[in-house]
Amino acid sequence: MSVLKSHYFPDKEFATKEELFKELKANLPLILEQKKAKTYYSAKKGQSIKYRFLDTSKLDVEQQKALNLDDNYYYVVFNTTKILDSHEDVHQNGIWKKTIQEKQFKNYVLLDHELEVLTTVVRKEYVEIFTAIIPFSLLGKSYQGNTEALIYKFPKDKVQIQIVKDWLDSGDELQGSVRMKYIKFVFCLDSNDPDDAEFKANYLKYIDTIANKDDFEYIPYFFAVLEASNETECSFVVKGSNEVTSQITSKQNKQEPLDNTLETKEIEPLDNTQNQKVEKRKLSVI
Repeated sequence: MSVLKSHYFPDKEFATKEELFKELKANLPLILEQKKAKTYYSAKKGQSIKYRFLDTSKLDVEQQKALNLDDNYYYVVFNTTKILDSHEDVHQNGIWKKTIQEKQFKNYVLLDHELEVLTTVVRKEYVEIFTAIIPFSLLGKSYQGNTEALIYKFPKDKVQIQIVKDWLDSGDELQGSVRMKYIKFVFCLDSNDPDDAEFKANYLKYIDTIANKDDFEYIPYFFAVLEASNETECSFVVKGSNEVTSQITSKQNKQEPLDNTLETKEIEPLDNTQNQKVEKRKLSVI
């Protein structure tokens, strides 16, 4: 195994996973405290990716009814579960349950997480929030199985910034990013040390929930996020930490057809972050 690096120690390299684990455990209380206190913005500025329409026309009648699509509204996926992201976290299904219950018509749609009048895309009183279980293939990804998508629904005529409306209508470069705080999460560590039995049990429990794990050479540790709060807003950004976000539409983007072969018929109504392999990464994200 090659040299290991960690998001938490950007200036260090570790020759063995044991050295990495020792450093992680020595700093774990501080890491846990910081993760609980931190407000996360799942965005990376200065990069771009094609923002893709999602063609739902290939869904059967039951699935389309569950999503309850209305051509007068935009439906934007701002977060998805089961993706190991650049924070070295994996969101689990059910993470947004309390947000769905508590944040209806309380969250804005913004640009770049800037809570200003001129960067407000949609005012909070027009934003409905829900989750849906959808196939990764519907998001243009080749990952197996389904993901739970955090979706914002808002009227097309309530978008206040014309350039954003143009993006939404044309499919230009754009991604969704969620502002969030972690409420409940567990540390997952691939350790054989008896003192790490709880962390290893977490690892074994959640490692197979990672849809993009084949993108990595090895995943020595991660945090499984069981509950989070979507704080105040979600934003349109150029690049998010979780690339599996997009816009749901009943109309195909004519510029870039997608293969949306469904792997399952499982879609949930209101509970009211790749087709080509990249070079495998050494850790979750460096």
